[in-house]
Amino acid sequence: MKKNKWRAFVVICFMLLGIYYINTSKDKAILAAPENYNDILLAPGINIANGVGTDTEIPGDFGTMFKLTKEVSYEVKGLKDPVNDVLVKTGSGINDPKASKVFRFSPDNVVPEKSVLVKNAGLYNGRSIDLKLVIDDMDIAPDETTGKYPYVNFMAVNYNDKDKTDEIPSTNIKVWNEMFLMFGSATRSSSGFNDAYAIGDKVDYHYEFFDHETGAVVNFQGTWNFNNINGLKAVTTDFDGDFNNLYVLKDTWIGYLKDTPKAGKLELYGTNTTVNSERSLLTQLFSGKTFYTSLERRSATTSVRPSQMVVMYGTQSLARIAPATPIVYGVKNEATHTDADYLNLTYSILQTIPDNKIENRDDSFKIETEVPSVYDIDLSAIKIFEYGTDKEWTSLFKIDKEPNNSSKLILNADLSTATNAENFNGKVFDIKIKAKTNASFNFNKNDTTYGYQSSGADNGYMTFELAGPKTNASYTYTTSSGGILSDTLDSKIVEGQTKSKVLYEGVPSADSKENIKIPIGANFTIDYPQPGDSFLENIRVDTENLIDQPISVTYTKGKTLPDTSVLGDTTLWLTLTTAKNVTKDIEVKVTIVPTAAELRVKYKINGSYMTDKYPDYVDSTQMIGAPINLKNIKQVTGTLDAIKEAGYKQTNTPIEEFNLSANGNTIEYEFEGTLFLFSSPTILDFGIEEASYKAIRVNEAQLDKALIIKDTRAVKQKWTLSAKLTQDFTLTETDGTKKIIPDILRYNDGTDEEKKFNLTEKRDLLVDEHTTSNEYDVSKTWNSNGKGFKLDVPGDTVKTLGKYQAKIEFTVNATP
Repeated sequence: MKKNKWRAFVVICFMLLGIYYINTSKDKAILAAPENYNDILLAPGINIANGVGTDTEIPGDFGTMFKLTKEVSYEVKGLKDPVNDVLVKTGSGINDPKASKVFRFSPDNVVPEKSVLVKNAGLYNGRSIDLKLVIDDMDIAPDETTGKYPYVNFMAVNYNDKDKTDEIPSTNIKVWNEMFLMFGSATRSSSGFNDAYAIGDKVDYHYEFFDHETGAVVNFQGTWNFNNINGLKAVTTDFDGDFNNLYVLKDTWIGYLKDTPKAGKLELYGTNTTVNSERSLLTQLFSGKTFYTSLERRSATTSVRPSQMVVMYGTQSLARIAPATPIVYGVKNEATHTDADYLNLTYSILQTIPDNKIENRDDSFKIETEVPSVYDIDLSAIKIFEYGTDKEWTSLFKIDKEPNNSSKLILNADLSTATNAENFNGKVFDIKIKAKTNASFNFNKNDTTYGYQSSGADNGYMTFELAGPKTNASYTYTTSSGGILSDTLDSKIVEGQTKSKVLYEGVPSADSKENIKIPIGANFTIDYPQPGDSFLENIRVDTENLIDQPISVTYTKGKTLPDTSVLGDTTLWLTLTTAKNVTKDIEVKVTIVPTAAELRVKYKINGSYMTDKYPDYVDSTQMIGAPINLKNIKQVTGTLDAIKEAGYKQTNTPIEEFNLSANGNTIEYEFEGTLFLFSSPTILDFGIEEASYKAIRVNEAQLDKALIIKDTRAVKQKWTLSAKLTQDFTLTETDGTKKIIPDILRYNDGTDEEKKFNLTEKRDLLVDEHTTSNEYDVSKTWNSNGKGFKLDVPGDTVKTLGKYQAKIEFTVNATP
């Protein structure tokens, strides 16, 4: 809360004038800075808290604070005696992980490394980081009386002791939480580590930063809050010459020397020896992989006896630090379809609120975050914790959904009371968010809304980016001069961090086949052991992902199978099950019909069934009453064509269209063999090319096709091949006149006398009977020295040259 700001501004102005007056007076005894040191309040560009610089703010991304949480643990290296150089302050002993301890480093111990690794010391960019203190040099003299070296101590406070108030190492320290990262010695002798150092004793050390999970070096950006810069020691830090990176209080006692003890260093020293005073605080902005500092024993009094010195760390910045950019952490939901959390979308938002003084705190603060439209925010599941603890702070926020948008969450910090404002300050909030699918959720792998990944390590997951403008924080702050500072901070998209993943196990589906007929009395489990093949088609899964396959089909448990003793329409239920055991029940309409009957088609040739060549057609899948048309059955029509082509003639006319009956569904086609001219030549070419007045004899003609007789009759009988000249050899002139050469064609049948052909006179060429084959190639018996057609042209017969053609008609007949 920031009340009476105008009044506070007036007081601050008055105090600044007072400081100026004191610094310009000649009374050096009351100067703000130590003697021989520059007054840091007058440094160019210095930021004075509650002073002129309060109209500006440190960006929130510099606001990383190291903080004692229950996740903090310690790992020490370089103790001279790993047992006796550990002072156990609480707990059950040196091996108790919940004990607070003091690690005591001895200057005379020469080892490669003296360090303390503080694990999970803070959050940086949403990552837990480890802070490592490394002692570079210990230039410390032994005690003049005992000859022993004093220890330099590191206070390793356990989270369970953070509120502990007894056994305090200094009267000005109230709770043990203030000793987090304390380095040096205590002032109380009862503490057990009140080591005293001589003037000039010095310790050089630095801090390193590591990612807790990976161990990688972190290039850190933040603030270092020095506490206890007083008159017992000088503190030195790296310095680039820019005082804009330093913040002090208006009444600080700190003085400074630039480039001391060497260039690039800033030596800081105070005028008072009080421990844990606000006037000893200094905040420094820095960035880098290391942060160097040192402390050297000095004396702010006339006494030069050995005394204690310690440097502490303040968890509260002196200047206002704006809220940090929210950091999104996606969560991978591996819940399967049988789990209550299946398909829930969960993620966290880490929001750092720097530890600001009352006058530097926010007036308002809001976080907005939005999930995909197919999800609704589950307000009842929203929980807000302090990071690293189990302390819940959900009540600090007003939690609502955006009107008319159940996918968007709005968190407004309730800063209406001083208590809430105090509890809100200096926290890293871990905001746990859950969303559930709404009625619009209808998975489609091709819809980018669902972000389904079909390959890679997370095959089978929907992936949702929740950072960027989808999650942002906004705030307002009223400055001491009445101005308003405000900003909206969009979260940063970080690959591998800001996406939530939700396992989606594919849902199967299928289409029912149509007009399914089940024979009466059928047994589903026996007669249809593969119901998917029998009753379904297009069996699929909505992800089309191999990890969801194969899909099995079974009869649905708990659903009675249809009664096949009753004819008519009924319902069959089948269950689809994926490889991930996701199931879906499918309703299938079936009709109980009379039992199937066999349809058989037989082919009877010459009184016998040549099943080796023309097997019966058999179909046992058709139901009684089904319409049958043999003309539409390719296997039947194809066989009929083959038989006819082989020389058989169909002798009956069976019924080819009928409804299948319970029996008597055998259809028979009958054929008888025939005697026929299977092939005959279309050309007998006698090949005469030259005219001659002499007689011409040609004993053999060239054929384009063979002359073949086939006899497929059941009983072989003699047959006669005859020929008839239907046109004498004729030459047709161009003017249409015809030249004829009659009586020149002869046929030798193997006898001594050749047959002569007169026009239209039929001559028997051959009488024969097939004995071993259905086929007789007559032309194969023809040769130039024997049987066959001959051409006998008398001398001086051809009066006109040209191409003469004659026509012969062959006939084959059964011989009585």
